[in-house]
Formats: sequence, C-alpha cells, structure tokens
Amino acid sequence: MHDVFQEGLLRGSEKMPYDPKKAYFYVETPSFRESGGKEGWRVFLRACCFMHEVPQEGECIDFKRFLVVKRTDGAANGKEWEPPKGQMEGKDGLAHPRTNLVKLMAENVKREVYEESRVKRLVGLEYTNLVYEGKENDYPPNTFFQYHIFRAQVTPSSWMKAAAELDKCRANPSTFKKMKRDMREKDALAWFSPSETRLMGRWSPKIVILYLKNNQ
Repeated sequence: MHDVFQEGLLRGSEKMPYDPKKAYFYVETPSFRESGGKEGWRVFLRACCFMHEVPQEGECIDFKRFLVVKRTDGAANGKEWEPPKGQMEGKDGLAHPRTNLVKLMAENVKREVYEESRVKRLVGLEYTNLVYEGKENDYPPNTFFQYHIFRAQVTPSSWMKAAAELDKCRANPSTFKKMKRDMREKDALAWFSPSETRLMGRWSPKIVILYLKNNQ
C-alpha cells in the first residue's frame, strides 16, 4: 500500500485513454516525475461511500445494510450494482493545492453520491481509513489507483426522495438523456442484497468485502 499522505508528494492530473475528455487527479513521488515513470510511483485517487440509514434512538447502525446504485440500462437482477464511487478529477484536486487529501476526497465523494444516487444530504460523513489499492490493466509501470472509503448516514425521507427521482429518470428516458453525462451513469437506488442487487465490475465486490470485514 502506497502512502499517499506522506510529505513531499507532487500533485497532478492526466487524461486516460478510456476517457480522453476528463483529466484525473493523482499524487506521485518526485522520483516518478523526474524519471518519467521509471522510478517511484503514481497513485490516482478515487473515493467510495457507504450510506446507512440513520438508526432510531437506542439502535446501532446496521453496517450490512447500505445503499447501492444500478448502472444505467443494466438489468436489475444482473451484476450492475455498486456503492456510489468515482474518480477525483484534476480540476477538483488541483484547485486547492494546500488542502489535505482527505478533505478533497470528502468533497469529491459528496458530489459523486449526488450525481449517482441523487442523495443530497449526508449525515455524519466520515473517512473510515480503509483503502483499496489496485492497478488497471492499461496502467504503465509504477502506476496505481486507490479507493478511499467513506461512510455516512441518510434519513428515510432523503433516500426515498432520491430513489423516486431516479424512478422518474427511467420513466422519462428522453429527459434523462439531456442531463449531463455524470448524472446519467446510474438510474436506480436500492438497499444492498447479495442475491438481488449483485455487485458489478472488478473492484466493487472487493471494496464491499473490505468494508464488511472491518465492520462486523
């Protein structure tokens, strides 16, 4: 695990082949930049948020019950679901060069949560200190990504309103298509169920396992 919080790291952004329209934020060692990537390392920063319902008085948070979103046009019974997550863009990370990374990622994850789930109000957003590190197949040597995991609580009225908004999006595809790209990535919100809201992709299942193992 690379320590992205150590002093002396450089910040930057780069456009990736799979998404040339956006530049994504990273931190890297000076030796990586000086050597053109032959030494040191670069880590692209990503964030994920587990949203739990605000517990009633006298009850504890049920960490196994969290909200997931479905990939747009994916089958509801397919492997199309995941907790809201995303990559930090260069414009977010570089606009405040003196701001610490956790604060930057917290702001990023709040935006991702809204764009993907339509949940506007997060109660008690906190950084869990849990990190999942990986490497995409098309990354050059010494290049990695990290998902930094946050959690928050949502009120029943908040998540029900958000779910209803996504229901309207599915019911009005012509209006949905006119929304900006980031608002069109997901089209449903539900509580996670291993059998009914199956997890998508390579990284989401591993992130969920990491989170649940540390919150038993």
